[in-house]
Amino acid sequence: MIRRKPVSVVLLDPAADGIMNVGAVASLLKRYPSLPLIAYVTLHAPQFSAVAQLGRLGLKEVVLHRFDDAPEGFKERVERLEGNSLTHAVTEALKDKLGQLPRQLAVTVENLFEEPHRYGSALDLGMEAGIAIVSVYRNIDAAQLGSPKRLLVAAKVLRGFGYLRDPGYSVLDVSIKLGYKTSRIFSQHWVSVFGSTPARVRTRLTDEAAIESVLRWLRAGDDDIPLEGDSGRPPGHNGSRRRRRRRPEPS
Repeated sequence: MIRRKPVSVVLLDPAADGIMNVGAVASLLKRYPSLPLIAYVTLHAPQFSAVAQLGRLGLKEVVLHRFDDAPEGFKERVERLEGNSLTHAVTEALKDKLGQLPRQLAVTVENLFEEPHRYGSALDLGMEAGIAIVSVYRNIDAAQLGSPKRLLVAAKVLRGFGYLRDPGYSVLDVSIKLGYKTSRIFSQHWVSVFGSTPARVRTRLTDEAAIESVLRWLRAGDDDIPLEGDSGRPPGHNGSRRRRRRRPEPS
């Protein structure tokens, strides 16, 4: 099952003291504009004024109490916001290659792009997919997805790029959120994929350029970029010769 990014639902209604929580929500939108938010409001003038104010700060999703909050419709809105647009674009571009993997490994790779902080090595992919580590390498190589290490690095820098669009996050904040023990390795991965450091990339690269950089890097050959918790090589591989491409193993 693919895991999704959690969505926050904010109730814009006066509290017991008559003060609405607009200021707190506005602060969130300014510091973390990529945070998925849905405003749930009642049909009264103060609430609409609050929504108008927050709309100017980037709030896009509003649900009216007792008008458009039917369970199915509300569920669809949440599911739409849960998907990260950068992640969706990359996994869609890789759809044909992912289709060549055993089903559970394909789902695991999609989960990797959804929650990269949960994965530190190729072993994590194998354990979640329920297959041997050697099979992880063989199937990913046969599907021309580079290597488990490349997928791990690509997923982490892509999500990191999404986080760093928000001014509320520092480079150190993001490296910690993604499970890096040192920001040095985090920055090294960015230089490898984007050609520049996180501090420079966050202000100079568009979403489209970031997605293309990640896809182009995945298509490139193996290299020796370090990955915390993983040697980057399949068991028994000495790095002296390029592995022959194999057919994917059956599901």
